[in-house]
Amino acid sequence: MLMARDSNAGIADGPAASRLSSAIVTWAKAERGLSEATLVKLGVGSGTTFFPDLERKSDAIFFRYGHGWKARAVPDKSFVAGGGFKLSFWNLEKVLTGSLGTIYITEGELDAAALVEAGISADCVLSVPNGAKEKPADEPKDQRGYSYVEEALQAGLSRAKRFVWCGDGDSSGHALRADMVRLLGVARFYFVNWPEGCKDANDLLRQDGTEALRDRVSNGALPWPVDGLYRLFDLPEPPPLTLWHPGFGEWERRLMMAPRTLSVVTGHPGHGKTVMWTQIWYQIVRAYSLIACVASFETRPKPHMRRQLRTLHIGKLERDCSEEEINRADWWINEHYAFMSHPDQRPTLDWFLDMAEVAVVRHGARIVQLDPWNRLEGMRSRDESETEYIARCLKALYAFANDMNCHVQIIAHPAKMDGQRRGKPPMLEDISGSKHWDNMIDHGFVVHRPEMFDGTQRKTEAVLYTRKARFEELGYPCKFGLNYRLDRGAYVAAEVGLPLG
Repeated sequence: MLMARDSNAGIADGPAASRLSSAIVTWAKAERGLSEATLVKLGVGSGTTFFPDLERKSDAIFFRYGHGWKARAVPDKSFVAGGGFKLSFWNLEKVLTGSLGTIYITEGELDAAALVEAGISADCVLSVPNGAKEKPADEPKDQRGYSYVEEALQAGLSRAKRFVWCGDGDSSGHALRADMVRLLGVARFYFVNWPEGCKDANDLLRQDGTEALRDRVSNGALPWPVDGLYRLFDLPEPPPLTLWHPGFGEWERRLMMAPRTLSVVTGHPGHGKTVMWTQIWYQIVRAYSLIACVASFETRPKPHMRRQLRTLHIGKLERDCSEEEINRADWWINEHYAFMSHPDQRPTLDWFLDMAEVAVVRHGARIVQLDPWNRLEGMRSRDESETEYIARCLKALYAFANDMNCHVQIIAHPAKMDGQRRGKPPMLEDISGSKHWDNMIDHGFVVHRPEMFDGTQRKTEAVLYTRKARFEELGYPCKFGLNYRLDRGAYVAAEVGLPLG
């Protein structure tokens, strides 16, 4: 039986050995900076055993693992285990009888001993049994020899308040550390970075002494970083919203548009959604010298959108413009607009996002409009509900707007409204497909014409409802009166006497 100088230091079924020999005590102090008292606290023994790697017997320092043991040759470095050795944390039995406050985990028994030498309690240190080893990348992590971790947690280690990882500072040690984060849980996981020139705890003990090691592990442990959870002072300051005034002076700051946001526009067919928002975006593009990309699947860029943009740019109907004015307008449109057109007239959301990325990166577009939603080919999976599909699409569009620093707008038709609501202005939740059209967007608008005709006389009054503004910088729910001037081909602000409904 291996014996050490305390009554609990014996290593059952090990090779013949005596107490800690003077040679081992001398080696531990001279080579590792470890005192005999520290070794005794941790139940370390000494003896002689055969090491296959060395092909001979050697003096060794012995570490108890349950009813088995693990030995390290001295002075040559080699390891062997026996006596019923089983993978487990070294020193686990002592830790489980302690307070289970902060538990320090090293990548070697001598590193754990170095922590005790530095003043950490012996019932607060553990070592993994076999250190970091290269594992096949395709081997499941739960099959990489980590079952001992789960067994230790079930035995009571799960009650520990905090784990401080004090493993090696090389690439293999970092890989082992990443696995331990997953196994022990990120919430309680802390780690130590070693100073330049030190790979582990024993290196720091020998280089800078006990006080430096104790301070590093007790006061210098860092919480494992968690993406997505921050204290106020840790949060990066976001850039302020870049606000674009829509171009109607009467609206003051009740409505502002901005990049990195997602908006939706709805309204009954024929109520002028496209015409109204083409003008609003034109006014923003011109005022702020922006570039817009339009995916217009129901209104042709040529001749229809070109006609409206020419009229807006020149300030009079296209038919009244000179050739010089038209040429000047076309040059301006060419510089400030890009248009999407699918070669097979079967656009998908993925295709739209691909084209939008090119427009933003290559041409500098800050506004991307999809008109209308229902012209996209559905890409809904077989086991996906329509609500889930809409949510997935809106998340992708919002992420695009945020990542690419542009505004994305979707024009979408409402579902058919019958009964008492027929002819009334729709709500965002009336858009066909999902309630998410209301709850997952930043800005929601409704375009509505209260009357189309008065007898045989064409009515030109319209109302723009802001149904939702997620951020106060964008305005607030309200309504704006507009009147379409047939002689100018453009909307002008007007009084509106209808209740917000």
